[in-house]
Amino acid sequence: MALFSRSAKAEEARLAAETAAAFAELGRLALEGVTPIGDAEWRARVKVAGRVKALRIQPWSEKIQSLEITLVDGTGGLTVVFLGRRQIGGIKLGARVVVEGTVAETRKQLALLNPAYQLLPHEVALPY
Repeated sequence: MALFSRSAKAEEARLAAETAAAFAELGRLALEGVTPIGDAEWRARVKVAGRVKALRIQPWSEKIQSLEITLVDGTGGLTVVFLGRRQIGGIKLGARVVVEGTVAETRKQLALLNPAYQLLPHEVALPY
């Protein structure tokens, strides 16, 4: 069988279609029930998805560091705080993340404290 035979090209196309379908299914499952960040309200349980726009390590108290990320979508932004963490594997600028938790107020802004999170591949399109 030649390297660039029709059957090899057909197999490659089939694998590409299967991969695209798998990413579409992953996106559908991960983004089910996601609300726009702009609709997040204080003391409400939310599931939001967005792109990491900013990262910083902030002191939470004298002995506790926290990783704070700014998560944005087309409707707004939200601070996500991971207490006691200086880094989380896979969370970097531009990463796509789905977070779920209860919205609190911290430093006079809305934030999610220690939410459940899921990293998304770049092939998954964000809804907002």
